[in-house]
Amino acid sequence: MRAAKDTVVHISYTLRDGGKQILDQSSPEDAFVYLHGHENIVPGLEKALEGKETGAKVSVSLTPDEGYGDYDPALVRKVAKSEFPARMRSPKPGQMLQIEEDGHWKVWRVDKVDASHITIDGNHELAGQDLHFEVEVHDVRSATPEELEHGHAHAPGHHHH
Repeated sequence: MRAAKDTVVHISYTLRDGGKQILDQSSPEDAFVYLHGHENIVPGLEKALEGKETGAKVSVSLTPDEGYGDYDPALVRKVAKSEFPARMRSPKPGQMLQIEEDGHWKVWRVDKVDASHITIDGNHELAGQDLHFEVEVHDVRSATPEELEHGHAHAPGHHHH
C-alpha cells in the first residue's frame, strides 16, 4: 500500500536544522504514526511522502513555507501579569500556555518573565527555519472509520480521547 489520503503511515525520522544540527528524531521501535492527507505533519514532508510505501527512505529539505511557516513578529506579545489568572502569573521561560482568544484556543510559549509582564510567542519554535528530514516508512495501512472521524491516527494501544 502507498501513502495517500486516508492512510495511516508509520515513520521513523531524523530532523535537522539548516546547520545540520539534530533537532528531533524517532527510532523504528518508536515510530511516529500519522493520518496522511489530514495536515497532521508539515506540508512539505507530507508531499514528499505521498505515494511512498513500506521500506521507502526519503531525504527532503524544506523551506519555512513548507514547514512551520515564516516567523511572525506580530505573534510575540508582552502582556501584563495582571491580565493572567493568578495561577498563571509565574510561568517559566520555555513553558507552554494554552490561551483562549476570540473563542479559539492557541498555544503560546513563554519567552520572558519580568516583575510586571510576561512575553509570549505564538510562533512554532521552528518557524522561519529550513528543515531537513531523513525518513524511513515502516508501514502504510488504510485508516479506520474512527481515525477518519477523529482526524488523526491511533497507534496500537495509544488511543486516548
